[in-house]
Amino acid sequence: MNFTARVTSRAFGVSRATSIVRSVRIAALGLASVALSALFVFPASLPAAADPPLTVGEARELIKQLETDAAAIDQQYAGVKEQIKKGRAQLKLKQADVQAQTERVGRLKLQVGQVALAQFQNRSLDTAAQLFVTPDTERFLSQVSTVQKVSENQNSALQDYQQAQANLAALEHSAETDLAALGEKEKQLRSLTAASDKKLDQAKRVLAKLTGDQRRQLADAEKRRTARANAAASRDAARGPISGSGKGAKALAYAKAQLGEPYVRNGAGPSGWDCSGLTMKAWGSVGVSLPHSSGQQYNRVRHIAKSDLQLGDLVFFYNDIHHVGLYAGNGRVLHAPRPGQSVEYIKMSYMPYRGAGRPG
Repeated sequence: MNFTARVTSRAFGVSRATSIVRSVRIAALGLASVALSALFVFPASLPAAADPPLTVGEARELIKQLETDAAAIDQQYAGVKEQIKKGRAQLKLKQADVQAQTERVGRLKLQVGQVALAQFQNRSLDTAAQLFVTPDTERFLSQVSTVQKVSENQNSALQDYQQAQANLAALEHSAETDLAALGEKEKQLRSLTAASDKKLDQAKRVLAKLTGDQRRQLADAEKRRTARANAAASRDAARGPISGSGKGAKALAYAKAQLGEPYVRNGAGPSGWDCSGLTMKAWGSVGVSLPHSSGQQYNRVRHIAKSDLQLGDLVFFYNDIHHVGLYAGNGRVLHAPRPGQSVEYIKMSYMPYRGAGRPG
């Protein structure tokens, strides 16, 4: 039995999910994480008693894949949060426009009424009758000119009023549409949260199948891996500075100060981070604004070749760009990896490279 089939058959017993099977197969092939649409359908399977225990290595790979899938969903969550943030700002401006237009319509309505009243008062008699009974002909002719002007003003005021009403209706409709769209985005956030939590729950179930000794072995292996990566980065730094812009080096220094702090969904400090939250705050510390989303950061920065990477540059991973870190030199990035892990160094080669960019 190959590794993928073995991990799949041992993972969940009666309740193991087809999405997990897919996740493990993807992990074995070194591909990107499962999309949000991979939901959790539980088919009938052999009794759990028929499944032999997981090895530590099998459990580590399966948990890593599930946590990576959760982190990918978390970046979708972060992207939607950014859309909501932008949408709320636009809605606030539109609501201000609606208020201003409502006040303008009120003023124009009053103006139309005043013009109409003035015209009515000056037309109690027709022009011929007024000329016959008015002793001051010169003054009367002057009044006729005024009446004609009032009529012109009424037409103009009425047109302005009607146009203002139409503009107000359009603004109100647009604001209502934006508000409804924000409601849908909020629903999407709840769905993404539930999907990420399911991945993490399944990772916990895998961990629960291990013995206490196996769980200690797994934790110790993770600690050793992190210690090796940090030690290698320290040795590189001791050999001398690596080229980088002033801002990039400072952004990296900010991120380095967060080493060991935990991954948190949509985290942007001060004590928990997701991948794009860390890069956003690191570059924000040197005055460069970035959105809290790996995909949106990729679209914002100036793209550079892999061979041109300098300290602090952003490095993006996976085809759907659901992960980002800061270049730390010698083929390493500093990043907030996934749920259950902490800010750390890692070799770029450990994840599928997608591209790189330089903010600012």
